[in-house]
Amino acid sequence: RRPRAALSERQKVMADQKKLKAAIKEGGKKGVELAGCADMGGLEFFTTQIESADGDLELLQAAMDAANKEVDPADEEAKGGSGEVGKMLLSSGNHQLALLCYVPASKAEKCNATEWMKAVLACSDLKEGGEFVEGDGKTAKGVVKQDQVKGRFPLKDKDSCQSASVGWLKSKGLFPQADDDDDDWVPPEDSGVEW
Repeated sequence: RRPRAALSERQKVMADQKKLKAAIKEGGKKGVELAGCADMGGLEFFTTQIESADGDLELLQAAMDAANKEVDPADEEAKGGSGEVGKMLLSSGNHQLALLCYVPASKAEKCNATEWMKAVLACSDLKEGGEFVEGDGKTAKGVVKQDQVKGRFPLKDKDSCQSASVGWLKSKGLFPQADDDDDDWVPPEDSGVEW
C-alpha cells in the first residue's frame, strides 16, 4: 500500500469551504427554529448546539451570524431571523468545546454576554478548564480544551456547559421554570398562540 499523500492547498481550501457552508446552513436553520420558539413561547434566551462547527470558534461565529441574519422573504427556504433572541451556541470537536454568546441590544438590560460566558466557564464540572477568550456586553467567546488526564472531553463538557448555561439563565429569571403543580405549559396570552 502506498501512503496517502498530504492534502494539497486547494483540497484544504475546498474542505474549509464545505465546513463553512455547513456551519452557515445549520446556523440559518437554527435561527429560524429559535425565532419560532421565541415567537410562540415568549422565550428570550436559549442555549443550543451547532454540530457542524466542530469546536471551531470561527465556524461557530459564521453559524451565529447566519442565525441572526434578517430573513429574506425572497429566499425559497427561510434562514436566520433570531437576531432579537439572546443565545449561547456550543460546538464540540475532537480537541475542544467552543462557546459563543450573543445578547441583542434590546436585551442588554437583562443580560450581559461576558457575565453569562464566565458563569458557564466557571461551572464545577469543568474543573477550572474553561478559558474566556474575549467578550463585552453583547458577545463573548470561550473554549474548553480537551484534557484526557483530567478526564475532560468536549462532548461531555458540552452537556455540562449547556446545563450550566440554562441554570444561570434560570437564576437570573431569564428562563421559564417548570411549575411542579402543572406540567402543561401555556404561552403568555399576548404571544399569539391559541389553544
